[in-house]
Formats: sequence, structure tokens, C-alpha cells
Amino acid sequence: MTARQWYYVVEGSQQGPVYEDELVQMIIAERITPDTLVWTQGMETWVMAATVAELMTASSSGGPPSLSNIAVPAGAKGYAGFWKRVAASIIDSIILQVVGMFGGFLVGAVAGFMMAMAGVDIAVIEFAGSLLGFFLGVVLNWLYFTIMESSSKQATLGKMALGIVVTDMDGQQISFAKANGRYWAKILSALIFCIGFMMAGFTEKKQGLHDIMAGTLVVNK
Repeated sequence: MTARQWYYVVEGSQQGPVYEDELVQMIIAERITPDTLVWTQGMETWVMAATVAELMTASSSGGPPSLSNIAVPAGAKGYAGFWKRVAASIIDSIILQVVGMFGGFLVGAVAGFMMAMAGVDIAVIEFAGSLLGFFLGVVLNWLYFTIMESSSKQATLGKMALGIVVTDMDGQQISFAKANGRYWAKILSALIFCIGFMMAGFTEKKQGLHDIMAGTLVVNK
């Protein structure tokens, strides 16, 4: 029996054909990933390499179908790696600190002035300022992540800079409710000595604990 020959896609470009054993070696050597789109004679469309074992084959012949009009499955360009996600988080933290510093200063100054004019004791003003700053910080972080990740951009500014987006398990835009659940699930990821975040480095789909709980993926755009 003649060994099957495969075509595969790298950066949107069709490559191949290569024999099946060579394709396997490429995956083992990480020259391509299990998420790489592949096709061989008998298949109706391109699929991720990881799903080949589950596919039924047909008797169609000829070259591979056109890459246009193909619905690329979630993660077809690869799940975002741990360090890329860390870099995006650092960018987001810097942005939030800058915005929070200036926003907190303005709100605190106005609130402090009004309380001082009302004759409130300085110690009370300082306590109220600290409490207000904490509350505003929590709200700012919550709205920043949930609104941006559930928007059409599907990403915070940090994720946009690194070219990654948040999707549901089908590769679609997530709802505000799902983004909200993902955000608060990060508390559990952090409480267990940040192991929940580290899970993105070794789970099959590069999911942190909060991703698994919320049913989300972080993939390369």
C-alpha cells in the first residue's frame, strides 16, 4: 500500500506534499504543531493535525481544496504560550497603573477638597481616600478586562500588542458574562500560589485554571 501524502499550512501558505511518517516527525520536532491545518486525499476539508485520528476518509481524488472559504477552527494558529501571556499582562498592568494613578489623583483631590470644605477631620479624609482608591482600582481592573475581552477586539491592549485574543471553546467572541466569570476566576488562580496562571504553560490547550473554569481559550490572532 502506498503511504499517504499530506499537505499542511504554515502562515497561511500551503506546503507539501510530505509522506505521513515525515509529517509525524515534523510534529514531534515541533516544526509544526498539533493545531496546524493538514489535508490528504480523501478528506473533504482541512483539519487540525490533532483531529486526524477521528476523521472518516472518503474516496475523492485530485488536489487539495482551496484554502479560501474555510472556517479555521479555534486555535488553528496556535494557542498563546505562557510567556506571551505574561508579557501581555505586564503591559496591561503598566497601563492600569498609569490610568489608575492619574484617575485616582483627580477623584481623590475632588473628594478630599469637598470633605475638607465640609469640615471633615483630616484622618477621616485620609482613610476615605484610601478606601475610595482601593474601590476605584478594583472597578477599573474589572471593567478593563471584562469589557475589552468581550468586545469585538476580544483582547486588552496588552493582548492586542502581542497579537493574541480571548475566545470561547469554539473560537468565537465571548460574552460579557463569560468575560466576567473569567476575570473573577483569576482570584482562585492566584490564591493557589499562582499555580492557576502557571497551568497555561503545560495544559494541552494552554489554559490557565480561570480559562478552564470559564470555558475560554487564549489564541494567536
